[in-house]
Amino acid sequence: MSKKSSSIWISGILLSVLLAGCSPAPAAEHPANTVSLMKVKEAPLTAVYDLSGTLQARTSSPVSFEMGGTVDSLGADIGDTVNKGTVLARLDTDDLDLKVAEAQQAVQQAAAGVSAARASLQNAQAVRAAAEASVAAAQAQVEGAKSKQQGVLDGARSQEKAQAQNAVNKAQAAYNQAESAAKRAETLYQNGLLSQQENEQAQTAFANADAALKDAREQLSLVREGASTSDRASAAAAVKQAQVGIESARASVSQAEAGIEQAQAGARQAQASYDQAGVALAQAKLAHSKSILKSPISGVILEKSISTGQVAGAGTSLFTIGEINPLKVLLPVPDDEIGQWKKGQQVSITLYDEQRTGTVTSIYPKTNDNTGSISVEVRIANPKLDWKPGQVVKASRQTQSKTGIMIPIEAVISTDNAPYVFKNVKGKAVRTPVKTGGLYDNQLVITSGLKPGDQIVTSGADRLFDGDEIKGQTASAAQGASQQ
Repeated sequence: MSKKSSSIWISGILLSVLLAGCSPAPAAEHPANTVSLMKVKEAPLTAVYDLSGTLQARTSSPVSFEMGGTVDSLGADIGDTVNKGTVLARLDTDDLDLKVAEAQQAVQQAAAGVSAARASLQNAQAVRAAAEASVAAAQAQVEGAKSKQQGVLDGARSQEKAQAQNAVNKAQAAYNQAESAAKRAETLYQNGLLSQQENEQAQTAFANADAALKDAREQLSLVREGASTSDRASAAAAVKQAQVGIESARASVSQAEAGIEQAQAGARQAQASYDQAGVALAQAKLAHSKSILKSPISGVILEKSISTGQVAGAGTSLFTIGEINPLKVLLPVPDDEIGQWKKGQQVSITLYDEQRTGTVTSIYPKTNDNTGSISVEVRIANPKLDWKPGQVVKASRQTQSKTGIMIPIEAVISTDNAPYVFKNVKGKAVRTPVKTGGLYDNQLVITSGLKPGDQIVTSGADRLFDGDEIKGQTASAAQGASQQ
C-alpha cells in the first residue's frame, strides 16, 4: 500500500470516529419524585397582629434579709426550682447564739426571783394570819377581864348571899353541937368516964366548929359588904393589861399588812422583770430566725446577687424568684382595636418556630403613657420550663371574620426573598411564585399566587426542580386548617 493510500484510509477512520461522536445519544429515563400533595382550600384566617412582647414570670418576688450580716451558706442557685419555705441562705449566727443564751439565762434568773417573791408574799400572809389570831385572843382576854371586873364592881348576887347565910347557919349548928359535945366530954372525963384522948377529940372538934363558924360569918360579911378597893384595882388592872395586849396584836396586824404590801410590790417587780426577760428572749429568738432566708413563694430563681462570705445588708435584694409556669406577656394593643379583645380569648404565641396557645387574663384599664396602646395580659402554659422570662414572642389571635388560603410552612421555599411553591400540573412540578402573609400554627397565609383547587407539594419540595415529574398522595388543606 502506497503512502497516499494509507493517509486516505486513516483520514476515513478519523472521519468515521468524529461522525460517530456527533451522533445524538438516546435519552435517559428519570423516575418520578415521590412527594406529598395537598389541595388548596380556603379556611378561616387568623387575624395576624403585628404584636410582640417580652415573656415575664407570672409572679416574681425579690427576696432579702430583714437584718444585715455575713452570709454563712447558700442553699440555692440561679435556675433552681424552689418551694415556698425553701432555705435560700443563712447568716453567721455566733453573736445571735450568744444573745439567745444570755436572754435564756436572764429568764431563768427572773423566774427564780418570781419564786422568791411569791414565797415572801406567802410568809407575810402567814404572819398576818398569826397577828389576826393574836388580835382575836387578845380581844377574848379583854372581854374576860371586863367580865371579871364587872363581877367585882357588881358584888355578890342574892343567890351568893343566901348561900353564905346558909353556910353560916350550918356552921352555927355544927358549933352548937360541938360545944355541947365538948362540955359533956369534959364532964365525963372529970368523972373518969371518958378517956383523955376521947376528951381531946371532942375539944378539937369544938375548936374546929368554932373556926368554921367564924369563917362562914366572915365570908357572909364579905359577900354583904362587896369587893374591896384592892379587888377593884386588880380587876381594872387586868382589863387594862388585856387592852394593851389587843393594841399590841393590832399593831402586829398592821406590820403584817405592811409586810404583805412590800411582798406584793416585790412580786410585781419580779414578775415585771420576768416578763421583760421573756420579751428579750423572744426578740433574740426572732432575730435568730431572721438569719435564715426562706423563699416566700414557689418558683424558679431568676436572679442571685450574693456569695458565701459577703456581707448582706438588710432589705437588699439577694434573690429574685418567679413563677414561670405559667408565664405571662403584656401585649401592646392599639386603643382602636382593644374592643376586639376579651378576657378568656385564646391567643397564639410564637417563639422562634414554636407556637403555643395563651389565654387573655386581664385587659388594663388605662393606656400606656408613651405609646397610647393598652396592655393586654396573656398567660401561657410552660410545663417544661423551656420558655424563659425575657424572651421576645409574637402574638396573633384567631378570628372567624375572614377566610383565605393557608399552607404548611414547609411547602414554601424562599430564595433571595422570593418565595415559591411547586404546583402539581399534570404530574409535573411547576415552580410558582407566591406572596405570604402571617404565620399561624406553622402555616403561612398565601395572599397571591394560589387559588382554591390548586394542588401543591407539601413534603419533598426541597428536592424538586421546575418540571420534575412527581407522584404522591393528596392531603386535604382542610386537615391542616383543622389543626389550628
